Amino acid sequence: MSGRRPNLAEQVRDELTELISNGTYNVGDRLPNEDEMSVKFAVSRATVREGYRALIDAGYLSRLHGKGTYVTRVPQRHALDLNVSYTAMIQAAGFTPSIRIISQRVVPADDGDRARLRLDRGAEVVIVERVRFADARPVVYSLDRVPLALVPQAARSNLGPSLFDLLETLNYGVRNGRAKLLPVLAGPPEAAQLQVNEGVPLLYFDEVDYDINGTPVLASFEWHTSDVFEMWLNRRAQPPAHQVQAAPALSESRT
Repeated sequence: MSGRRPNLAEQVRDELTELISNGTYNVGDRLPNEDEMSVKFAVSRATVREGYRALIDAGYLSRLHGKGTYVTRVPQRHALDLNVSYTAMIQAAGFTPSIRIISQRVVPADDGDRARLRLDRGAEVVIVERVRFADARPVVYSLDRVPLALVPQAARSNLGPSLFDLLETLNYGVRNGRAKLLPVLAGPPEAAQLQVNEGVPLLYFDEVDYDINGTPVLASFEWHTSDVFEMWLNRRAQPPAHQVQAAPALSESRT
């Protein structure tokens, strides 16, 4: 984890993303030129150009030679308290989703597996390493761990692209989950799989998913790029003490 603050170009990118998301600029609109934007954001033209370039690379802007820079797509935002599939999220952002399974292997459960998945010593887990794509661009790199005891022998050779679907067919369907989110910098493995430079900011998920009985059935470690879709956390105000009643814990989940 790092306390890194965004640089000026990233701040320009984020502010432009907000202006597009809130309707200040709509699809088809031409953005002010770099001189006007440098005054608006109090930064240099080169910084504005770098911020524009990040959104052009992500598909939200397009530059027409001699005419200017135009909005081509609105960034999508998704609430973290809703169980929305990555396939749907990528489609909603205007891209074609796909997935590549890098590896699948069975290993002894380590201390972390035993704690997260409530496994006994000597248990084994299946690790599935995958990358999700938006068009041809990798956007999510994941390492998912499923207790081997949940998976029948016939299904162990190929768990398929959707572990949620598999668990559903095995009567261990995911009903809720808890996730820890951290801002991190891309290390060598994440940079290689997501095709980004080492040190690029990523959003990291450490999540455990549970079935209807509250049994942990899946532990996931995920690294997300930050410029294809946004994730938002909905928060509720705490009611006055005299109104507080016992309630189920909130959870954050994803598919």
